[in-house]
Amino acid sequence: MLKLVLWDYTGNSVAWTKKFLKPNVAHIVRTLKPDDSDQAEVILRGDWDYVLIFADDNSREIFDEILSTIRVMNISTDNIIFAMSISNWIENPAALYSLLNPSTAETIFRWMNFVNHRQWNHYVACDAENLHYVGTSADDYVIKLTYVTRENHTLDEMKAFHALAKKFYGTNDSDGYFFDLGANIGTTGIYFTKKIAPNLKLFAVEPDAENFKLLRVNLILNDMESRATLVNCGLGDKFDEMTMYRNLKNPGGNGVILVDDLIGAPTEKIRIAPLDYLLAESKIAPEEVKYIWIDTEGFEPKVLLGAQNLLAKSNIPVFMECNLLAWKNSGLLEKTVDLLREIGYGHFIWIQEFLRSDEEKIYSIENLLVLVNYVNRSLGQIGDIFLIKNL
Repeated sequence: MLKLVLWDYTGNSVAWTKKFLKPNVAHIVRTLKPDDSDQAEVILRGDWDYVLIFADDNSREIFDEILSTIRVMNISTDNIIFAMSISNWIENPAALYSLLNPSTAETIFRWMNFVNHRQWNHYVACDAENLHYVGTSADDYVIKLTYVTRENHTLDEMKAFHALAKKFYGTNDSDGYFFDLGANIGTTGIYFTKKIAPNLKLFAVEPDAENFKLLRVNLILNDMESRATLVNCGLGDKFDEMTMYRNLKNPGGNGVILVDDLIGAPTEKIRIAPLDYLLAESKIAPEEVKYIWIDTEGFEPKVLLGAQNLLAKSNIPVFMECNLLAWKNSGLLEKTVDLLREIGYGHFIWIQEFLRSDEEKIYSIENLLVLVNYVNRSLGQIGDIFLIKNL
C-alpha cells in the first residue's frame, strides 16, 4: 500500500481524498497543518511514496519556495504534487494512475488531450449525451468544459428553466419554438430542443460570424437543420450597426459592451435588429414562442426593448443573464425594471440561488435595483434570472 503525506494548508484534504483517491490503495501516514513544527523534518525524512500539497493562492508561493530549496539540496520533488493542480498531475502520470480513481484520471487525461489538441488545430470536436459539437480550440469555456466533462454546457440551468416554466406558465412542449438569443455555437438551443423538449423547433440569433458558422455546423451534426431558423445579427431596440468585441478565449463572451475582458480584443461590425421585426420577418406567431433564453453579455435591456410587442402580448417564460452592472452603467437598469413591470414580468427567481438550495424564492422585480449593489465587481452580474409574469 502506498504511503501518503497530506500537506494541508486549506482544510480540504479529507474531503478531497474521499472524492478523488482510489479506495484501499494508499495509507495516510501524516497530515501536516500550517502550525506543525516538524513539517520540514517529515518531508525531508522521505519515508513516504507521495506528498499531496493542498495550497490556496496565498500559500502556493510559500510552497514553491520550499520546493525550490529542496531541489537546491539535490533532493527530488517528483513525487510531491499540488493535489488541486491538473497540470501537476499530468507531469506525474505514474501518480495519476496509481492514486486517482478511474473517472478522475480519465477527466484529467481528456483535459491533457484538449491542451495538446489546441496546439495544432483551430477546431476541436466533442460529445455530450450523444450530441456532437465543434468549436474553436481556443475556447476555454464552453468547448473546453464540454470536452473535459462530457456534460452539456448550462445543463442544470436548462433543466431548471424547463421545470420552472412548467410550474409557473404551464408551458406545452407539443409544438412551437425555443428562442435562443445569443446562441453562440448552439449548445443550449440544440440540447434543449433535442433532449428536453424534442417537439420544439429552434429559433437562434447569433451575431458573430465564426460562431454563426459553427452554429450551422453543429445543427447539421445533430440532424437539426430542418428544425431550425437561424439569424446572423445582433438584437436591440432599433436597426443599427455596432462594433462587437470578440473574446477569443470565450466566444460566448463576445459583446458590444466593452468590459475589462474585451479590452484590446479584435472587433467586427454587426447589424442590429429588433426581435419584434425578426419575428414578423420569419412569419412566427407570438403564440408559437414557448421559451425565450437571452444571453447577450449586458445588452439584455436593449433586447427586451426590441421585443416589447412579443412580450407584452404573450405569456412566455423568459430566462435571462443578469448583467446588472452593465445595465446600470448604460443607464438602463431602472428603465429595464420599469419595462418588465409594465409588461407583466413583476417577479423573478434567481437561478443560481435556486440551484444551490432547490428553493423557489420569488423576488419582486424591484429587487434588481438593490442587488446591483452586491454583485461581484469583476463579473458585473448575479448570474441568471427566471422572469415570472402576472404572478
